Amino acid sequence: MKKSLLLIALALFSIIVLGQEQLPIQPSEQPQIQAAEPQPAPPPPQGRDLKIVRFPKAFIHAGKEYPAGKYQMVLGEKDGHAVFFVANAQKEPLFEELAIVKAHPAQGTKSRFHVDSAGMSDNEYIRIKVTTQEQWLMGYFLVKK
Repeated sequence: MKKSLLLIALALFSIIVLGQEQLPIQPSEQPQIQAAEPQPAPPPPQGRDLKIVRFPKAFIHAGKEYPAGKYQMVLGEKDGHAVFFVANAQKEPLFEELAIVKAHPAQGTKSRFHVDSAGMSDNEYIRIKVTTQEQWLMGYFLVKK
């Protein structure tokens, strides 16, 4: 008898629980899905456009690998320091690299602005060197092994 009452109670309970009507969700209660707005492209860096520099080997910057190829370089300033801004061929900024600045007194010569890229003797770095009348600005990029 106890088993019968227990079975009847379970059957009634399941009928009550499963038979309840689902109340419709009101429009104000529905979760709002925000459409992802496209991020505007960052403005191009301000500074002096350097020539397009060809990196003959793949290189690494801040743990990210970049393929060998042509990159647009801009020499600018950030927080009072000289910086190389590096962009891809479509001039989309990729990253920036702090420039090492060394004095370059032009002893009676009228040296002009010059950009040079070369591999270091140990082939671990590619050096970008900008020569001006007053200084050398250098950036070093780690070659991918």
